[in-house]
Amino acid sequence: MTIAVDIGGASIRIARVQGDKPASPKAIVSLPTPQDIREIPASILEPIAQFGSADAIGIGCAGLVDAGTGTVVWMPHASGRNVELREALVARFGVPVLVDNDANLAAFGEAGGGAGVGFRTVLMITIGTGIGAGLVVDGRIERGRGGLGEVGHMRLAAGPRCACGLDGCWEALVSGRVLDSDAERLVGPDAGAADLVRAAAAGNESARDRLEAAGEWLGIGLGNLIAMLDPDVIVVGGGAATAGDALLGPANRYLGARGGGLAVAGVPPILPAGYGPAAGLVGAAMAVKEIMQ
Repeated sequence: MTIAVDIGGASIRIARVQGDKPASPKAIVSLPTPQDIREIPASILEPIAQFGSADAIGIGCAGLVDAGTGTVVWMPHASGRNVELREALVARFGVPVLVDNDANLAAFGEAGGGAGVGFRTVLMITIGTGIGAGLVVDGRIERGRGGLGEVGHMRLAAGPRCACGLDGCWEALVSGRVLDSDAERLVGPDAGAADLVRAAAAGNESARDRLEAAGEWLGIGLGNLIAMLDPDVIVVGGGAATAGDALLGPANRYLGARGGGLAVAGVPPILPAGYGPAAGLVGAAMAVKEIMQ
């Protein structure tokens, strides 16, 4: 049995994963992500222990992760640096532990058993609290120097201010955090991205216009990544990606109208994650099982 952990900017999800099958939503334990990453090990030890004995533990974490040592170096939405997460879990549970970037593991899962099956180069975009990316080529995660995939912080505009402290980052223009804020403003208190999508479908023109604009920003960022990486397929996942065509529709329209080399080479398929919001959990389980073989 494998325990999978997905540490995002706002929440941590923990589940038992059998093979490549995502856990039932009812079987996923969820807790808030600490505001200081040094508190993460203590926050997940007991929830993991509640699942009983495990053969291995796979962990995906937003931000910069040293996969070689299992160290969480930095998270864009929390304070603290250099937490040796793998060491803490091996000491407690005595089983193989893998720690990597969450989008890397989501990409690995989608390439191995999800929407990326059959494609050589799979670019995974995760849209949650922020935006991350993972790149898998020939079944292997590409990490660059260790930070490949922090695409949410490429600068696309003069503003607004991003949670990382910079201005005009991609995730400050379209992300779960942004869509939730838009929903509270346009739909009502405590509304979220899903409510914004429902309001647009019901005829709320302000909600529809906002999703159209957010989807176009999604397309602008994807166009930049296609120009740089030329992937065979782009898989879009994460919580905010459940907005589906409300975001992907405007993104595809923007990409279809873009000229230059993209118009000649064509836009690669842009597909929703086959494992849905569980892609990171499944990928974490698949990756740690691979190192055990």
